[in-house]
Amino acid sequence: MSGDRNSVTGDRDLQALAKAVLLEQGYSIEDISSDFPVLLAENPYFLVAVVATSTITQLLVAEPVVEALVTERVDAAEVGAKRWDAYVVLLTQERSPESSRTTRDLFSINYDTRNVRRIAHSGVDATLASVRIALGPFVAPIELDDPELTADALGFLLEALAARGVERELAGRALSAFRQGVPLGDVL
Repeated sequence: MSGDRNSVTGDRDLQALAKAVLLEQGYSIEDISSDFPVLLAENPYFLVAVVATSTITQLLVAEPVVEALVTERVDAAEVGAKRWDAYVVLLTQERSPESSRTTRDLFSINYDTRNVRRIAHSGVDATLASVRIALGPFVAPIELDDPELTADALGFLLEALAARGVERELAGRALSAFRQGVPLGDVL
């Protein structure tokens, strides 16, 4: 960014990974060029606009622009009940400080449901697993139809979490707490 607080530099790696995840899930994709790249994805259930920025500040600048774009699209099209399932997903690799105005701003975005729903993620690594987790609400759940897998569903859950980027040790501790009826906070 060249010092202009109102300019946005896209994160091409995160954007490409988001596109790969959504294509894998069967979404139709449209790349929209505005002041910054916007990925518009649609399936029978969702309309999702994804923007990946270099910084949290840029993410905050992009949010109202993308929200307006999605709102215009929803208003101009016959999307039916999907109107209530339109999302703006904002991704950045920059990590938010734990207690700062920036963190409060991100929190506010996630709870703003005017016109469309918003999901803002900071600290998203440029890996397929991390982006898949960030896009979790739009990724089909794993179907357990194999009797061998359902015999030990928690064991399968551990493998599925590890395959989707969750640290195996952390997932193991969480499942252990569940099995013992212990609050997660006690073992994590």
